[in-house]
Amino acid sequence: MATESTPVQLHPAKYLQAKAEGSNGDSGVALIILNSPISDHEGFRQLYRHASFRLCADGGANRLYDAFGTESNILPDLIHGDLDSLDATVRETYEKLGVQVSEDPDQYSTDFGKAIKNVIEHLPEVGDILIHGSLGGRVDQGIGLLHELYREQKFRHPKVRFWLFTEASVSILLQSGKSLLQTPLGRGLIKRNIGILPLYGPANISTQGLEWDVDNWPTEMGGQVSTSNHVVADSITIETDHDVLFTVEKAL
Repeated sequence: MATESTPVQLHPAKYLQAKAEGSNGDSGVALIILNSPISDHEGFRQLYRHASFRLCADGGANRLYDAFGTESNILPDLIHGDLDSLDATVRETYEKLGVQVSEDPDQYSTDFGKAIKNVIEHLPEVGDILIHGSLGGRVDQGIGLLHELYREQKFRHPKVRFWLFTEASVSILLQSGKSLLQTPLGRGLIKRNIGILPLYGPANISTQGLEWDVDNWPTEMGGQVSTSNHVVADSITIETDHDVLFTVEKAL
């Protein structure tokens, strides 16, 4: 494993930081709202405020409406998908408020895939796509989401960084090489619990800044997997020779 490569700088807590209501969204940042419950309202507000473009993927509009109603400061810019899950009353309410609704009937792509395509059309300069979703429902849908996250990051849009925000975690794909992750525990945004998951094939990893650091450690599903490790520094380094999923617990 190479040791002299320049690390990729990542900030898992960046979009959890407080941002003032009414402030402009961060340039090049989009938010995709999937059809998952929004339980952490304040955390979601921060994601919304950081984004300069917000898209509800089909039934994600139902979840946004359930959580915030018609609050004028938390409306989506667009609702997009095949619209088979979009509640008619929610659609009518949002359209009366000026929210655009567009349909893509393609049954060979998911609402998540449609959403990413649409975000890039509306925000060509997008660098970070924040995804508000869930892994706590159906197993097949959760695995499907992680599959699509990998496909979009690895093969379709390698210049875009995808951030998955679930009920309890922030997850990102770490590609082959060295990553330096900022993990400021003292700010109350993230907790110390992390995992490095070899979901996309066997890998050898080395770490610095964890309670149980490893050096050129083989990891694969069915073998050794680094779960429930602990951050002990304000920044950690992870080096891998194959793509892995990094996940850190949010402070709720």
